[in-house]
Amino acid sequence: MRSSAVNRANKATSAQLEACISTSRELNGTRLHFAVKTSSELSDVESERIWNIFESNMHLFYTTSSFGWDPRSKKEEMFHPHARLVLCERRDDTPSGSESIPSESRIVAYTIFRFEREAKQDVVYCYELQVTEESRGLGVGKLLMSSLFDIGSRWRMKNVMLTVFKANDAASAFYKSLGFDLDPSSPGYVEDDWQDEELDCDYVILSKSIP
Repeated sequence: MRSSAVNRANKATSAQLEACISTSRELNGTRLHFAVKTSSELSDVESERIWNIFESNMHLFYTTSSFGWDPRSKKEEMFHPHARLVLCERRDDTPSGSESIPSESRIVAYTIFRFEREAKQDVVYCYELQVTEESRGLGVGKLLMSSLFDIGSRWRMKNVMLTVFKANDAASAFYKSLGFDLDPSSPGYVEDDWQDEELDCDYVILSKSIP
């Protein structure tokens, strides 16, 4: 059962959620724009770009996992009616007279989240955090995660939660550096032992409190 806070948050418009975050940043000379959209507000080009980034980054992890590779099911999850997306677009300055950056290549990273009730707590559940290979190392992922905490704080959520494959060492290290810990709801939960190789499950659930 959803709480009143989750119900209110799910009724928030994209503009209301976007007002919680910084929409323009410059990192290492790269100008970035951040925008919040619902899945229904995405253009076909944006949806295709989002899927292509996901497939490029995650295909191998899924094909070798207990989840398996099921594009139809995954697309239903990613573009669910309750899904919200924070999109990060590259906004490079373009010399006068030259063609602008094609719209399909402007999205360089994104996070997909939902407001949910988990273990009697109102949470921002991060379903995806994806950054294109050429945009890694700029700090974009950290900014996107920060946006989830800003949004969660404004809409009175208690935690940010997410699922990560144990085999995804880079993602695990990234979330650990941000202060995420193994959530008690994680399969085979053992405090302070979130990479326990003896567990049969190939993923863990992490969480961090929202200040």
